[in-house]
Amino acid sequence: MNIKKLYFLVFLLFPLLFSCTKENLKVDAVFSDHMVLQRNHKIPVWGTVKPNTKIQAVFNGETLTTTSNGNGIWKVYFEAQKAGGPFQLEVSSGNQTIKFKDILVGEVWLASGQSNMHLDLKRTLNGEEVAQKANNANIRIYNMRPTYPTGKEGVHTLKELDKIQNNNYFNTKGWVKVTPENVLYFSAVAYYFAEKLQGKLNIPIGIIHNAVPGSPIESWLSKKVIEEDSEITNFVKERWADKDNEKDAMITVAKNQISLSKNEKQKHPWMPSYNYENGILPLKNVPFKGVIWYQGESNAERPKLYQKMFQKMVTLWRSDFNSNFPFYYTQLTSREDRAAWSEFRNAQRESLNEVPNTKMIVITDVGDKQDTHAKNKQPVGERLALLALGDTYHTVTDYESPMFDTITFSQNTYFLNFKGEFSSLKTKESRKIVGFEISYDNINFQKFEPIIQGKLLKFTMSEKHQKPIYIRYAWKPYTEANLISNKGLPVSTFRIKIE
Repeated sequence: MNIKKLYFLVFLLFPLLFSCTKENLKVDAVFSDHMVLQRNHKIPVWGTVKPNTKIQAVFNGETLTTTSNGNGIWKVYFEAQKAGGPFQLEVSSGNQTIKFKDILVGEVWLASGQSNMHLDLKRTLNGEEVAQKANNANIRIYNMRPTYPTGKEGVHTLKELDKIQNNNYFNTKGWVKVTPENVLYFSAVAYYFAEKLQGKLNIPIGIIHNAVPGSPIESWLSKKVIEEDSEITNFVKERWADKDNEKDAMITVAKNQISLSKNEKQKHPWMPSYNYENGILPLKNVPFKGVIWYQGESNAERPKLYQKMFQKMVTLWRSDFNSNFPFYYTQLTSREDRAAWSEFRNAQRESLNEVPNTKMIVITDVGDKQDTHAKNKQPVGERLALLALGDTYHTVTDYESPMFDTITFSQNTYFLNFKGEFSSLKTKESRKIVGFEISYDNINFQKFEPIIQGKLLKFTMSEKHQKPIYIRYAWKPYTEANLISNKGLPVSTFRIKIE
């Protein structure tokens, strides 16, 4: 073989020889420049490489080594850190090194749900103006942006359907700093939450966002949880039956989307377990402080079943993340043509008694008569932050909406007692109470006005009054009920029966 042929052969084989020596080191996709790590919690770093390969990781002066298992998976845990930074993370194996810079340690929260959590600043009240002023380097966002329904009929393109089928539905640019460009198309609720939190705590805040417009709660449950409960199983089977379900307009839209695909087993992000498998499980190793949740519009017709699924979802997620993290959720707002929403809001209130370590914000005062996606999102995010500041961080008082608790009776006078972290009740602009109704048959209701007495309400009945008595408050899809806490937080929708 002449020298020219030898050089040519080496030239052809060099890339192959070089690739054989590489370890193909990878760190999980959640790691990037500008990320935020949860403070006061061991810091896991993980990824893949060739099987049985030595790994070295360095963070803030601590060096760890490990060896990948037979499947090439590796993981290390750095010691917990106080809030601070910026730091650098370096992971190396053989001749490969991966570096991440400008890493902060602070508080990390997950923001999830459906369209009202997903709604970006650009499409909300004063959102563009707020985005222009967003330049806080101590707030970082990890936006798992979904490929979501587009067009007049909300139909996915074939390209989008392919991404959904291949479980590449969530797209992210990695962690980014808060800038006008980065927050303009980021969740308004999540941004307002982070902004208020950071302003009060004065430490780095990281927000992971993966809300999916239109997604029902069963899409956030595991297949196992669904299959273990016959009521949930039957419900989702009925929802996704081949025949159109005219009562379920959103799922009908999804079926129309699916019909575009030639794949008989085409997936859709509203299908049972899809968002759990693609939006929650990939985060399973990520430590975070808590969850903020805004979802329910796609399940409003079945409030009692939603209560069950909500409880199972919170239990499932806490089990997956091995953490009893606080779970703060948003009660549905007001809309005129949503007949089921009063009942649903009450079911959400009742869930507070069923699911431990949860709190709920009330936003019936910032609804829109004609639009499910009410544009005033600042109060939503800030009220969620107020819950966190009071319940998790203990830095504020009077942070909860009053919730009906019990009713007591003495000498023909009834007392409605409310629970929650608030000091007293009042009405907006000190007007007469609006929103209370009373009935003796649970059919014909008439307005009445109880009297405010500190943290409770009272009303008096005649000695020979009928029983049972039915009382309800804010029991309209779009309500103008005006009872609030001393800090202006609305009282939740509720309904009671007095025997």
